[in-house]
Amino acid sequence: MAASQITRMRPSGNLPAGRAPRHVNGRAAWAWIASALLTTLLPVPCRAQVEQLWTHHSAFGDASGAIAMGDTLMFVNNNEYEVLGLFSRYPGSTCAEPIYAFNAHPYLGLVVTSSDSSADLEAGVKMADSSGVRIYWTGSMSNSKGGNLRPDRSRLFATTVNGNGTGSPPYTLTYVGRYDKLRDDILAWDQNNLHGLGANYFGLVASAANNHAPQAIDGFNVEGITLAPDGKTAYIGFRAPMVNPSGPTTSTSPRTHTLIVTLLNMPDLVKGNPTPGPGAAHFGPPIVLPLGGRGIRSIDYTYPGQYVITAGPWDNVSNPPVAPLNFRLFTWSGSPLNAPVERSATFAATYSPEGCIVPNARLTAQSVVELINDDGGIAGGCWRSMTCTIGPPSDPLDVPLQPRTAGGVRFSRAPAPNPAQHAVALRITVPREQWVDLSIDDVEGRRLATLWSGNLGEGEHAFSWNGAVRGGRARAGLYWARLRSGSVTEAKPFMLTP
Repeated sequence: MAASQITRMRPSGNLPAGRAPRHVNGRAAWAWIASALLTTLLPVPCRAQVEQLWTHHSAFGDASGAIAMGDTLMFVNNNEYEVLGLFSRYPGSTCAEPIYAFNAHPYLGLVVTSSDSSADLEAGVKMADSSGVRIYWTGSMSNSKGGNLRPDRSRLFATTVNGNGTGSPPYTLTYVGRYDKLRDDILAWDQNNLHGLGANYFGLVASAANNHAPQAIDGFNVEGITLAPDGKTAYIGFRAPMVNPSGPTTSTSPRTHTLIVTLLNMPDLVKGNPTPGPGAAHFGPPIVLPLGGRGIRSIDYTYPGQYVITAGPWDNVSNPPVAPLNFRLFTWSGSPLNAPVERSATFAATYSPEGCIVPNARLTAQSVVELINDDGGIAGGCWRSMTCTIGPPSDPLDVPLQPRTAGGVRFSRAPAPNPAQHAVALRITVPREQWVDLSIDDVEGRRLATLWSGNLGEGEHAFSWNGAVRGGRARAGLYWARLRSGSVTEAKPFMLTP
């Protein structure tokens, strides 16, 4: 990126000499969805948003997904090998080494012996349930770049997160189990009309056929996974194919929208090693989204009902980047009734953001996200992470921007430990006596417990919650400590384990 394009960049490291980052490469019942998703995206101001830049080391520079662990750490997956690294999000050194690494390769049963034999891990998502805190990881499910079948890329597997951030290492991973047939199940879902829209409605079997390249407008390539607003359903986001939003996707139909497949039973798929299949995966209604002709390169959620989608081209980015062969950020409500909103953040051709960490708060134009960059897959290389503001306009739910002055009430300590087995403690700071409401909410925004509601005096105040809810104790899962005062609303997530 040229110096004139960068705003407030404070790099803490550089790529090794000579490294040139790679350019990353029933119908009636659904009418209301198509209508809602055809909303025209308004143009937005273009300005570079990169604020800070760090470099991190791995055997390959193909970093492609990130899972936040607290405010300062992250697990990162890589396209080219199956080692999952725990990194500092804001390291002080150039090309910082991982704090901890877990080699998943021995557990995945990879069988391809060609030079292109990795599981092509593209994304992960953290989820808490009765089994504990897990991270689910998925491969791209794609063919090789030359179009050859690569069944090893269809692995969906899970790891359990151990630790609470205080040990050495602060977190570790334990392998749980895997499923090898998710691609087969997705293809059968479309081919056999299990979505009710018509057989081969999205043309996925043709997109995934042998000798068909994945990085094509009609290719087959998964690059994102996250949770739906219910905290249980998985959203699987496709880089390709692009699909027709208003009818069957054929060789002559327009291909303008991206596809999300909703996976209903993700935890059930990792109960074996591997879990028997095909046929084990269960799916809900598909979602098609307008991202300006781009596919999903990462999809990540925060405050209940808010998502950031990192959208990029199904093929290579152009140089200079020109729509739709460029990367843009979109915010979305998580509902098929709402079209995503394009944000103003822009990226030079040397940036290929493929993973995103979203702040634990309502999204505004000033919200800062951290992006993981795919820097090319050169052995012994470094990859970059960076922060940027997502930029105007307002968020898709029209929530007012958080005011900087409304009493200044804030969390001075996020819920801890996180994850917690029995209870969490937190602190808030009140600069002057005022009305404060502090609650525990579930992932759908329902209040489960009120920790305080009323006037609260100046100073720092400690609160705790032991998991008690009406009728017993809260189940394992994701929860939010939600703070309100005047027009300020802030929330911090935490997880309860069994």
